[in-house]
Amino acid sequence: MPADPTVIAAHAQVLQSDARALADCAERLQTIGARLEADDIAPRWLREALNAHLAACAAAAADLTAAAAHLNRYAERAGR
Repeated sequence: MPADPTVIAAHAQVLQSDARALADCAERLQTIGARLEADDIAPRWLREALNAHLAACAAAAADLTAAAAHLNRYAERAGR
């Protein structure tokens, strides 16, 4: 079965949308973390957990962005 460039590109769009959602999540976590630091109201373990989640969101967003780029290149090649 030949690769369908339209389907591949659609998958890439979904991945890119998911990457944006994770990047937005990381941004919100960063804002929350800054507020917790400024107010000094959260225990250390909570700030550490928040930072771990922030890093995971950022890493996942980067991975999804890279995967979307690879799929887009594949879709372009499949369309030739």
